[in-house]
Amino acid sequence: MCITLTHLFKPHAVIYRAIAVISLLFVYSVASVASTIDFPVAPKNTPYKLVSELAFAEPSAKFSYANEHADQYAAYWPAIETANPSNTNNQAKGVVVFIHGGCWLSAFDMSHAYAFATGLSQAGYHVWSIEYRRAGNGGEWPVALNDITLGLQKLETLTEMGVDIEHIRIVGHSAGGHLAAMLGLQLVDILPASVKKADVIGLAAIIDVEDYANGSNSCQSATPRFMAGMPEQKPVDYYLASANNFLAAGENLGEFVLLQGNADTIVPESQAQHQNAKTKILDGIGHFDWIHPGSDAFKQVLLQLEASVKE
Repeated sequence: MCITLTHLFKPHAVIYRAIAVISLLFVYSVASVASTIDFPVAPKNTPYKLVSELAFAEPSAKFSYANEHADQYAAYWPAIETANPSNTNNQAKGVVVFIHGGCWLSAFDMSHAYAFATGLSQAGYHVWSIEYRRAGNGGEWPVALNDITLGLQKLETLTEMGVDIEHIRIVGHSAGGHLAAMLGLQLVDILPASVKKADVIGLAAIIDVEDYANGSNSCQSATPRFMAGMPEQKPVDYYLASANNFLAAGENLGEFVLLQGNADTIVPESQAQHQNAKTKILDGIGHFDWIHPGSDAFKQVLLQLEASVKE
């Protein structure tokens, strides 16, 4: 599924790139003393409305990884060094590559997960959130995965700022969890040169797209738009798009973990299964708890990330 781009070098491109890096280094130094947001405590089975109303920090920078569409970019939040209890040593804990959900539909961009990215940043992680084309703006399967792949490869940009990307964590929520899982199963072919290991964490991830498309909730009903047909019409595409049909290859994949709530009415608990994955089911957790930084589910995300940092 990987696409190789031919890089076009334009006059003065090196100068422009140098200016961009200097600007980002300034942004990074400012981030180390930035104020933080005190997120409210979230109830279990958090509704989307509460998540959408949260305060957040804007990304410090955005990087285009292709030129076909405006949604082909990655947004970056530097790790914030604070007295936050989640960041006890006041040092960056690593890089989280995040892929947002939204039923693979163009109606939902990464902005609904800005608070999630902010929470991770405040907990001490550099956050690289990849926007991508989705159903409705040219991102039907497999275009969305191709975009995510290019966005991951652009991560090499952070090395110019002195950010260590040798061991990263790829985190995806819902439909973004599907794309994160698909990335994890092809890491041997697509990782940036500086990345040696990647953990994959799926938050209410859709692992079996074929089974999911046969459901009746709003997100399940949107799946045929992403896949351009029902499973009986596109059997090969559905097979290739379902992570449960593939095993990880190579040594680049670290831990593969699926975190799932048993109160989720959008992605059923049955989706949290893969031959390579460890599955953790949380009681009373719904679909949007994962991306609310004030929730119990978010604390579990931090614990999972922390466990990978200590390895």
